[in-house]
Amino acid sequence: MQLEEGSRPAVGSRDGLGVILVASVSFGVMAVLVRIASRSMPATQIAFVRFSGSLAILLIVGGWRGLRPQPGNLGRLVLRGLIGSTAIVLYFIGIWGAGAGLATLLQNSYPLFAALFASSVLDEPVPGRLAAALLCDVAGLAMVVGPDLHSGSAETLGALSAACAAVLSGGAVVAARHLRRTEHALLITTYFMAVGAVVTAPALLKGLPTVSATLALALLGVVLTSVAGQWLLHHGLGFTPAAQGSLIAATSVVTATAIESTFLGEPPSPRAIAGGGLILLAIALSVRGD
Repeated sequence: MQLEEGSRPAVGSRDGLGVILVASVSFGVMAVLVRIASRSMPATQIAFVRFSGSLAILLIVGGWRGLRPQPGNLGRLVLRGLIGSTAIVLYFIGIWGAGAGLATLLQNSYPLFAALFASSVLDEPVPGRLAAALLCDVAGLAMVVGPDLHSGSAETLGALSAACAAVLSGGAVVAARHLRRTEHALLITTYFMAVGAVVTAPALLKGLPTVSATLALALLGVVLTSVAGQWLLHHGLGFTPAAQGSLIAATSVVTATAIESTFLGEPPSPRAIAGGGLILLAIALSVRGD
């Protein structure tokens, strides 16, 4: 099977950058909606709704046809799903404890790990310019992890969960980039959501909370922004190196912080603003000419 675009993606092509940027906006909106939903529902149950709802939409839109992977890829698809679904659960726990803006900022350190994994697994080069971008990204994240985090608090648990999610997300991005060499975005996204639904299904054994109108709307928004963002990310990774693509996706922190500040009354701290500026600088460095 060839990719839906009809040819193998060229490493270094910019065709996928705009697509991934749109995906990042979707993920930023999703983070805030998860924060709202987490006030009434455990993060693991929100993750199940995210996976199962997205899976249903993908099957309605794409059907079952074309979901047979290339020989040897089934195990890779399941592994990508396991890594990615664990990262999502940790990320959602991070949003519950540390807030959408801070958790997204911490989770978005995953470009560093994506670059490291891609250089060793996919033999993708890490040029000096991209290395400088990664350093700016890490410096920006370090600025917001300061004395406000107190040992044993929900914020500390959320921050640590988001940081662990970053490591796994880096691996998931590289796995998706590798799969996009032979599989199309819809197949990868569908398998990811299916594995995630299975992994998070046991969370339902705790019993479901009362579903209010606010919770229902927040969950619906989580599903819609999740499935859109995930497909766009997988599609864009077919044309963009994993390290560069993950840096572009990291702009979701800007969306999450802006919405959380405007509509939830939780403005970012000066350190968060400064750290976000460094992340934007990292993005600018990553998209300059090769």
